[in-house]
Amino acid sequence: MKNIIKFIIFIIYTILIFILNDIKILICLLLLNFIITILLKIRLKNMFYHLKILLPFIIFTMGINIFLAGLYDGIIMGIRIFICYHITYIFSKTYTFLELADMIQKLCYPLKIFKINTNHIGIMVSISMCMIPVLKNEISTRMQAIKSKGKPLKMNNIIILMKPILISILTRTNQMEKTLISKAYSDDRSELYGENC
Repeated sequence: MKNIIKFIIFIIYTILIFILNDIKILICLLLLNFIITILLKIRLKNMFYHLKILLPFIIFTMGINIFLAGLYDGIIMGIRIFICYHITYIFSKTYTFLELADMIQKLCYPLKIFKINTNHIGIMVSISMCMIPVLKNEISTRMQAIKSKGKPLKMNNIIILMKPILISILTRTNQMEKTLISKAYSDDRSELYGENC
């Protein structure tokens, strides 16, 4: 129940960011985010590393808004996106994959009226979450292989890169499914995936 309340607060907070138009209130929210980050002992170095990846998108969005709506609106939009990223990062660091899967399963509980098995939704979310680090490692390994061969990262190479990654991910997903069937999957996913998944 606590996780569901946290998720609802996160959704309301995110909507509020895009409703507020006062730059002073938005800066106060940004400061609040940093206070939350420090209180939860989240590593700022990792947060700023991920922000560096997101920065071109923020600048591009700000540029479009400055061009279409003016300087003030462009700055406001940039601050909103930054705050939204920041709170999402904080939120992601307060949940494990299993907690997130369980929360989504509970939120989907009303779907039982339509005879939809919410346990299956929970297991799909669990598998999806577990595949994110696998996908990240696969992409990193393949990119290193392309760079070691001295080939530039052009669109053709990226398409060639994606084919074996997709095949690998589908194969691993299929193996996970067979494992679940062989272990007679029930509601206890922690036994199957472990706490780190």
